[in-house]
Parts: sequence; C-alpha cells; structure tokens
Amino acid sequence: MPIVKHDCVIEDVWRPLNGRDLTEICPNESVLLSLEEWRSIGRAAAARFERIGIALAPDEAVEDIVDALPELDLVALSFPKFNDGRAFSQARLLRERLGFIGEIRATGHVIRDLFLFMQRSGFDAVAVEDTRALTPWLAARRRFTGFYQPALDHEDEPDEAPAPATAGSGSGTVGQVACGTDSVAALWAY
Repeated sequence: MPIVKHDCVIEDVWRPLNGRDLTEICPNESVLLSLEEWRSIGRAAAARFERIGIALAPDEAVEDIVDALPELDLVALSFPKFNDGRAFSQARLLRERLGFIGEIRATGHVIRDLFLFMQRSGFDAVAVEDTRALTPWLAARRRFTGFYQPALDHEDEPDEAPAPATAGSGSGTVGQVACGTDSVAALWAY
C-alpha cells in the first residue's frame, strides 16, 4: 500500500506481526505490533528488530505506550470509519504532550479532504488504499496556505501589524486593536 509522506509517495516497508513468531521475520525488517502484542513481546521485539512501530486502535489510550515511545519509530493510528475522529486527538497528544518525534501514520478510512487537518494535528504520513488517487492526495497538502488557528505544523510566528488604512483606499474592513492595562478598544475603518 502506498504511503503519502512529505509531498512524496513511498512504499510501505512496515510489516504487521499479526501473531507470527518473531523468529520468522528477518531482523532488519520494520515490524508493526498491536498494543496487545507490544504488551506481551514488545521488549523481545525491540531487542530483535531495528525498527519497531505500534498500531493503536481509537479506543486505546496513547498513555499506554508512554514507556515505549523512546523505542518506537512509528505509531499508526486508525480511522475505522469516516465519522470517527479520535485519531486526531491521539496524534495531537503524541506530538504535543508526549513529545513523540517519530512517524505518526493515519490508516483505515482516511479522507483526502481531512489530509491538511491531519498534518496540523501531528500526522506526517497517510496510508492510501486507492492507488489511483495519489495525485489528488499530494495536491491536498497545498490546498490552503494560511490558517487562523495555531497547530502543530507551524511554529508560532510573530504577528505583523496591519498596514494603516487610508480613507477611500477601498481595501475593505481594516481594524486596529489598542490594548491598555484596563481595557481593550477596537477602532474600525470601513
């Protein structure tokens, strides 16, 4: 299955363990474990394989893998259906609160319209099931260039003071906000 990551399409090199014995898998492979597999054989898998990842279901708490995060290269978060957005919260918690720096991948029923929001929430890769839709997925990242809300994909940038409006400039609504110690006053020119 192709992966869209950082404006590129790459092949998925991660292999789910799916209950197989650890000795059946080459040590240089990248292995993806479920949370249950991590709990039972995670330390042995981390000692055997160069790269380890965990796939979390939406009902599994990211706090359950806090101790494992330093050993993980990937956390795959699932969107089981289009109206289940718990993975957005999981990604944000992983990046912002827990400081995870590895790959956070969206899997399952991912919707291209939400790709930019996924990135702003902390995702950096998406597993795309329909290979015919790769070009629109790549274009979705650049759909918007400006944002009103802060997010994880941009550093805080200092606010620039708006250019002063001149009478009759026809520039639309322009405002200035003057902040004092006791009050805030907004002056608007139409």
